[in-house]
Amino acid sequence: MNTVAVLGGGFGGVAAAIELREHLADDGEVVLIDRRDHFAMGFAKLWDLAGIRPIAEGTRSLRNLERKGIDVRQAEITGIDVASHRVQTSAGAVDADALVIALGAPPAAQHRELLTAPGAHDLYDPAALPAMRDDLASITSGRVVVSILGGPFKCPPAPYEAALIVDALLRDRWVRDDVEVVVTTPQPMALPVAGVDASQYVAEHLDGHGVELRPQARVVDVDAASRRVVFADDAPELGYDLLLGVPADTLPQVLADAGLAGPSGWLEPDPHTLRLPGERLVAVGDCTRIPTATAQLPHAGVFAAAQARVAASNIVADLVGGADQRFDGHGYCFLELPGEQVAFVEGDFYADPPNVSLTPADHEQFRRKQAYERDHLAVWFD
Repeated sequence: MNTVAVLGGGFGGVAAAIELREHLADDGEVVLIDRRDHFAMGFAKLWDLAGIRPIAEGTRSLRNLERKGIDVRQAEITGIDVASHRVQTSAGAVDADALVIALGAPPAAQHRELLTAPGAHDLYDPAALPAMRDDLASITSGRVVVSILGGPFKCPPAPYEAALIVDALLRDRWVRDDVEVVVTTPQPMALPVAGVDASQYVAEHLDGHGVELRPQARVVDVDAASRRVVFADDAPELGYDLLLGVPADTLPQVLADAGLAGPSGWLEPDPHTLRLPGERLVAVGDCTRIPTATAQLPHAGVFAAAQARVAASNIVADLVGGADQRFDGHGYCFLELPGEQVAFVEGDFYADPPNVSLTPADHEQFRRKQAYERDHLAVWFD
């Protein structure tokens, strides 16, 4: 009997576990390990913030995977022996024949610390949603700053979507004329991974809603006493009444401790097979760095899930035989605008230069985004 341990219960981990369960022999065992007990798609946080739908409606218990024959263990992963495929957890050791590493990437500690300042919140933290909603409901003047604190960070369009949500909420309360909205990024344009045209599309929509975009603004500090964002290179500081920060991602320490990090400081699997050096070992999603001609693959759930299906197929091939599958770098993301309008960014991110196109926003693509969540939750958890 072959046992595959899937480390992580996010997009990549769940997609890999489903793929493994479908294609491993009946006596094969799939063990999914995650410290959390639930799954929700990242964009559901912004739907909650915008008042479109509570995040709870799109949340599913990881235990539902047990109905499909997947052994789910809620535990903290404390150590990984790559050579023996043994995983140490807070609930005991798991011995496996192969590992799928999909542990994601936690927010940088220094950025979490910056966001403890008064009036500051981690935009991507579901636990912060009630406080963010309360602050947005009470502000009547001043400035709201949406600030990307570093990179890489999850879901590249999300900070700009959030700035437009803030704009819409303030307009609904008739206080927008008295509240500035500014979004800052250390990058040279809004969406460099998607190219100039997509970045210009975002910039035009921000400008059309009176949202100021400050590119090449690298945050070095948040002055808690004065409520000011401090930037590198003597750029002017930016006062705020409400700060919604986007922390940079970091590699989980347990992966660094296991010696899995490459020269970049991230896991560096083969871009096509997702294999790491060693036997029966693959990595997908936000814990990886996969270079492209202009940057790296974005940290986004759609990419993690697509990689996971390929990686899981290749683990099955390693264990029981079969041809390798290849991830071709194609992917897409949804860019949501106010009024239930969604633009669609899609293309070959491995091309040189990336061959990425943008379909302008409409309501049909909003329904497509809804269907993506609904269909995947149904396939994975129902």
